[in-house]
Amino acid sequence: MTRGFRPSKLVKRGVRDVVQSIAVGKLSDVTLSEEQRVLREKVLSFTRNHLKSYNDGDEPAMFVIQGDAGTGKSVVLNSLFNEIQRLSSVGENGDVLFGTKNYLVVNHPEMLKLYLRISKGFKYIARSSLERPTSLINALQKKNELADVVIVDEAHLLATSKDAFKRFYGDNHLQELMLLAKVLILVYDDKQALRMGCYWDESTQNGANLKSYYTKIPAGNKDWYNLKQQFRVAAPDDVLQWIDEISTEGTIPQYPRSCLTAGAYDFDFKIWDDCGAMYEAIKELDTKVGQCRMLATYDFPYRLDGKDYFVTCGDNFKVRWDRYRPREVLPWSERPDTIDEIGSVYTIQGFDLNYAGIILGRSVGYDAARDCIQLKPELYDDHAGFTKKKNISDVNHVKNKIIMNSINVLLTRGVKGLYVYAWDPALRERLKRSVLDATN
Repeated sequence: MTRGFRPSKLVKRGVRDVVQSIAVGKLSDVTLSEEQRVLREKVLSFTRNHLKSYNDGDEPAMFVIQGDAGTGKSVVLNSLFNEIQRLSSVGENGDVLFGTKNYLVVNHPEMLKLYLRISKGFKYIARSSLERPTSLINALQKKNELADVVIVDEAHLLATSKDAFKRFYGDNHLQELMLLAKVLILVYDDKQALRMGCYWDESTQNGANLKSYYTKIPAGNKDWYNLKQQFRVAAPDDVLQWIDEISTEGTIPQYPRSCLTAGAYDFDFKIWDDCGAMYEAIKELDTKVGQCRMLATYDFPYRLDGKDYFVTCGDNFKVRWDRYRPREVLPWSERPDTIDEIGSVYTIQGFDLNYAGIILGRSVGYDAARDCIQLKPELYDDHAGFTKKKNISDVNHVKNKIIMNSINVLLTRGVKGLYVYAWDPALRERLKRSVLDATN
């Protein structure tokens, strides 16, 4: 099955009505591309082969699906898990997957809610097969059970250090899961690691390194696949290059020439020097196409104390941060009231928008001598994200990388359009100048 259930506006579930989500449809009611379909079958074959050959005490088999934001990793994963659970339930021709105990885990509460809602359309997916990693680890350890297959979405959000407050007492989520599963399937992008307590980096000795765990697996028991094609951001190549250069290298890119001719492409990219005007444009677009929202780097005060906190830019823009509402059914990006809010990287990670208006906040400045972004971690307000862990050796490097990762996440949310405003006057002027340079 390469498609999930087809969403309707309202799904009746006993005494409770469940309003259907656009995000559910984008994840479950999707026809896989040829690359995605082939990959799904490759992972299914890998899973079957290693379940057949598994003996007690063996190292787990590991399949890693790596890809940048928007390459369809979660779409493949959702389709894969649905098929594994179907085969586990119905059993076809003595399939080794029949009767297996399998789990999908994600360390992201909003994404978990999304998967739980998708599962309501499949009678063979039990609520207990969808968990956050700490809950699954603790449950399996308590029962002394071994899972057959564990699929991890957003594996870059797995904890890389002990967190007693959240009842995780191991040193690394992945390390514990490797002791509790016969087959592990991981979806991974280290450019989306946003906290020191869940920090993955393939190029330094800070936090955790997925390849260090991967190399421990015997050669015949592992595979690694890189998804390349961009599905979320329907932008010309030079816009994708602009996003990549500014959010991974910190350079000031040339303004995309494809955007100089209005209407030449379906994707709308624009640099703004007035945040209030950008917000008005986003609100107008929202009335036309929906799911248009403002987002900002975590550079303005915010606390979970029930009070409202605001993002302020210039004299004509003061809008509150998103309110913490864990009981809301719909994702933040789909609730009508959130057009009056600013979303953070945690609000939007894993979700799409039609248009994204991005505020590069106080921690994102400009170095004129080197003509590049100058990060100011002391102005980044996510103090929990910067909580020092014993496996972080170069704190300053990690702080800078977390900010850059957050910029990358924000800039890759818009499907139809991306608007950008810089809080720092010097950076704002430099970006504005890049537009003028491109027109001359």
